This record gives sequence, C-alpha cells and structure tokens, in this order.
Amino acid sequence: MGVSLAGKVAVVTGAGRGIGAATARLFAAEGARVVLASRTASELEATASAIAATGAVRPLVVPTDLADEAAIVDLIRRTLDQWGDLHLLVNNAGTFRGGLVEEVSAEAWDAVMAVNVRGTFLASRAALRAFRTLGHGGAIVNVSSLGGLRGTPKFPGFAAYSTSKFAVVGLTECLAAEASSLGVRVNCVAPGAVDTQMFREAAPPSLRTETTPEDVARTIRFLCDDGESGAITGAVLEIHSNL
Repeated sequence: MGVSLAGKVAVVTGAGRGIGAATARLFAAEGARVVLASRTASELEATASAIAATGAVRPLVVPTDLADEAAIVDLIRRTLDQWGDLHLLVNNAGTFRGGLVEEVSAEAWDAVMAVNVRGTFLASRAALRAFRTLGHGGAIVNVSSLGGLRGTPKFPGFAAYSTSKFAVVGLTECLAAEASSLGVRVNCVAPGAVDTQMFREAAPPSLRTETTPEDVARTIRFLCDDGESGAITGAVLEIHSNL
C-alpha cells in the first residue's frame, strides 16, 4: 500500500471531521498531496495541522460551500494553481436534516439535496472538466449510505437523507458510464452506521457502532488505487457496521 497514491493530488470534501478527515489523513500518510474542503475553516485547519504534524505535506485548505457552483469551480482552480494537477476526488461532504415527510419543511429538504446531491454533481463535473484537460485519467469516489440502497432498513425521519443517498448511487452509475472515455473510474461506498459526529447527533442514543471513519477511509483508498481496483468502475461497495 502507498505506492500508487504517492505524488497524487486528491481533493477530499467534508474533510474537517469524520470520514473525510480520516481519508485525508490516510492519503497524506501515503504521500498524496491533499486538498481539504468543507464549510468550516476551523475544522479544516485542525485536520491540516494534524497531518502536517506527522511530517506529511501540509494540505491545501479551501473553505467551500459544496452547494455553491462558483465555490466549487474555485476549489478546483485553487487545486490546480497550488499543485498543478488533479488525480482523485472524494465526494464525502454531507448533511442531515431529520423529520417525518409530513412535517419536514421544503427548505430543510432542499438543504439536504443541495449538499448531498448537488454538491456531488458540481464537484464531479468540475473534476471531469479538469481530467479532460489534464488527459491522464483519475478516480472519483462518492460517499452514499446503506440507507440509500434498495432493500436496506429505513428509519422514520431519514427520508430526505436517504433519498439524497439514493441519488448519489444513481449519479455514480451515470458518471461511471460518461467518464470511462476519459480513463476516469467512478465508484461509491455505502457505509452503515459509522462513529462520526453526524451519526451521534442523528441516531437514537441507544444505537452504537464499532465501525470507525478509518474503516471507511481504507475502502475509499482501495477504490482510488489503480493498482488495487483499476478494473472497478460504477460499483457500490457496502460497508455493513458492527453494532
């Protein structure tokens, strides 16, 4: 492990905490040059400082509203300005707004779709445009959820979140078909319960999980490594949690 990520440029969204921060740490430890994006600058700086303290290259921090088209265009522009390249995009940024369908507001519903779906679309589009110009292919990994898959248990109050994650799976399959001519692989991970701040805030207090952000990060890394997963595109890898 580590050889194929060395020297790669990777953009990780939602990198201030949880799965995104764990993915950024893993990529940096293996020699990638990492760009951290999310809305909260203080969390991004904490992640960057933790990575730099290990002796790895300090990441580029780009506070970004993932629902804002101009902000995402600027994210990719700053990545290319800083590192001159782009190889990997991890669309991990996500938000949760709970509420039964009959009670949830249209504004709350739209806020979830704006980050979880629109943000994934906008970042993927910007990355694909960069990949076309750079001409060397790459990999995109989207983060969905077991709640975004057919036949998995669903929970009251999770309709907006689960619907958005279904959309991420569908977008992944479409992107994989469109990006193949560019030599770009697009895959998806669908974790169950993961011990993150979002999970602790959204889940019932009695629900606990032994699955860590680092567990998911290792799966994301696998999908970004051409040597280990170069034949895989359009896939959704399920990560069932230890509860």
